[in-house]
Amino acid sequence: MDTATRHERQLTMNPGEVLRLRDAAGRHLGVVQGAVWITQHGDRRDPVLESGASFRFDRDGLSLVQPLGGPATVVLEAGLVPENETGRAARALGGLSDHLLHDLGLRRDQIRFGGHTPPCLHC
Repeated sequence: MDTATRHERQLTMNPGEVLRLRDAAGRHLGVVQGAVWITQHGDRRDPVLESGASFRFDRDGLSLVQPLGGPATVVLEAGLVPENETGRAARALGGLSDHLLHDLGLRRDQIRFGGHTPPCLHC
């Protein structure tokens, strides 16, 4: 993969984060550092890519990319847009108090993120 001309951006994912890509058929993902596991909707192959490898998605639908064994840095081809920015928004929301979440019209159980945060006893 020629990352100098075809990539839109580079993302670093931490263990436990999952990159959600929708309708990625024909697009490429390259691994700059670390290792990732990839799965595509309706595909029984679940390749593991290590640093220097690239992958061309051949199916539309939901594809998931997750780092293995530690952080991983990936390069996304132009047009390959993450659906969830590797869970960063959920972690940011998870850092808010239950009172602020309530003011935003959210409950903690509506946010998907790793770890457990005890519920607010006042809401």
